[in-house]
Amino acid sequence: MPNTVRPLERLLESSSHFLSRLHAARPERNAPSLLFSLMPFRFRLALSSSFLTLSAATVCAASTPQLVLVPESERAPQTSQIPALDRAVTDFAGLASGSYYWPEGLLAEQLIAGLASRRHRQQQALPGGKRVLSSYRSPNGGSERSALLVDDSTGEVLAAALAHRECGVKSSSTGCRDDQHAVLSIFLRPGIDRAQAQPLVDWSRTVPKEDLDSGKEEKFEKTEYTTMDAAHTKARPVTRPKGFSQAVPLYPRAVLHYTGQDALSDAKARRVLRLQTVDTVEQVLAFYKKLSPPLEGIQSEADERSGYVLGSLKGIAFSVNAKVPRDMPAITNIEIEIAE
Repeated sequence: MPNTVRPLERLLESSSHFLSRLHAARPERNAPSLLFSLMPFRFRLALSSSFLTLSAATVCAASTPQLVLVPESERAPQTSQIPALDRAVTDFAGLASGSYYWPEGLLAEQLIAGLASRRHRQQQALPGGKRVLSSYRSPNGGSERSALLVDDSTGEVLAAALAHRECGVKSSSTGCRDDQHAVLSIFLRPGIDRAQAQPLVDWSRTVPKEDLDSGKEEKFEKTEYTTMDAAHTKARPVTRPKGFSQAVPLYPRAVLHYTGQDALSDAKARRVLRLQTVDTVEQVLAFYKKLSPPLEGIQSEADERSGYVLGSLKGIAFSVNAKVPRDMPAITNIEIEIAE
């Protein structure tokens, strides 16, 4: 165990505050909304620098396991302001995206969102120094939930699972699947086989029917496996909206923020593009500051959670705003806007 783990009494006293940082930044199913509006800022918001680790000392009886996250240091550098569990998920999932809880979102964000319910957080110790961490997505109950298979010694995510209803692009016209046609998506770190991920399959069968919308026992219509190799963790090419200038460079390590883009009118989408990445605000702004040829009339400002760059390139003026959602600190939302 890490030598930074505090006594059990102090863990239990402090855990409720730090657990709250895993709340999802997404609305209920079928109710996507505009996630942020980015403007040049004149204030600075201090973020907690708590670094979260898992305490094995708090494992309870197998029937009532508890997930406790422990603050490791309040003097950690800025890169440690992202909770350790969130960072482990983004390291595992990279820029993979798909339609699980909502259309074409980052897999990392959806996995983290599926761990948001404090009431339902559990952990199960396994032989060989491994552990399953799990919870539900708030406020959608047991029909949307996540689990991680974690290596205790390294903190790495070995495999992850989403139980979901395919609330994505293809299902948008007919709604999500029901509890009798659920989908289990399992993601494997390269070198981890399906047999090693069996604890996640076992986890998927344990949801109480009382926690489901139908009140009936859940049935999975399909189980799908994906190995998270480089081909699956890289960003998918972004298709620019009709009319959005090809001269404006897009951040290369980002995917389309589908729900954010879908909230725009057709007219605004011709000059506004919304993306998401697991990179930091600093990395996003640095890319645009170092363009060659450089931006003309460049202006930039940043604080701990957001920042912007604006200027012009080949006669086209545009701004790039980047912001970390308050409840999803491992994700950066990007909005690129061409001046009217």
